[in-house]
Amino acid sequence: MKQSFIANTRSEIIKCGNSAALWLTLGGAAFIPVINIIKTLAKPDYFLPKFQQDPWGTWLDHNWQIAAGFFLTMYIICVTSLVVQIEYRNHGWKQLFASPRSFADIYFSKVLTILLIIAKCFVLFNIFVVLSGYVTGLLNSGYEFLNRDIPWGSLVGMTAKMFTSILSMTAIQYVLSLRFKNFIIPMGIGLALFTTGFMIRQWELIDYYPYMHPFLVYFKNPGLPSGSGDKALMHSVVGCFLVLAIGYLDMLTWKERG
Repeated sequence: MKQSFIANTRSEIIKCGNSAALWLTLGGAAFIPVINIIKTLAKPDYFLPKFQQDPWGTWLDHNWQIAAGFFLTMYIICVTSLVVQIEYRNHGWKQLFASPRSFADIYFSKVLTILLIIAKCFVLFNIFVVLSGYVTGLLNSGYEFLNRDIPWGSLVGMTAKMFTSILSMTAIQYVLSLRFKNFIIPMGIGLALFTTGFMIRQWELIDYYPYMHPFLVYFKNPGLPSGSGDKALMHSVVGCFLVLAIGYLDMLTWKERG
């Protein structure tokens, strides 16, 4: 059973090869670092003083704050819909349900595939952030990236926190994507929930709101009690398991499969 699940998950990953989800992952991981290269090289008079004291710490912050603010949530909403959408093409769900695989195998191997693709995006993003820092230092020696050490501990710690923060949001988008054949609907719902989160971000219970978890973990939200980021991480993990369980039970009741 365990070997079968691993083999099926591997086949799900292969199925996503050369898909829109793969290209979104590559492009999404590179986008922010490339933009930061351009803006720091175009405006050295403005940015050089900001990078003098702690160049790598400032560089990581310039990249991660954009990702945590909105880019990461947009990526999760899009990539989850794109991965599930693969099965709606050419009657993929019918073939899956006709295969000798259990519902649990199909359901959890698919969500594991999505999480692995997202983890791949995190790894690529960090690689591009580091490479973009070196490229900036090579093209303008005023940026002292080549002479300073990279704070690997901070980078790995922040990556782990941000990945944990997206778990419940990913689970919700996964269940929505399973429910609707038209991928525009789960994407539209996700964007509406994300926009609503910004409108209510001062709410004292905002740490229960999955679409604001990355924001709460990275930024100090003024007006909220201390520890909101830690609570958001805990609620993200608990919410992920809860939503996936509800989604699985819902999948068992499907009358139309495919």
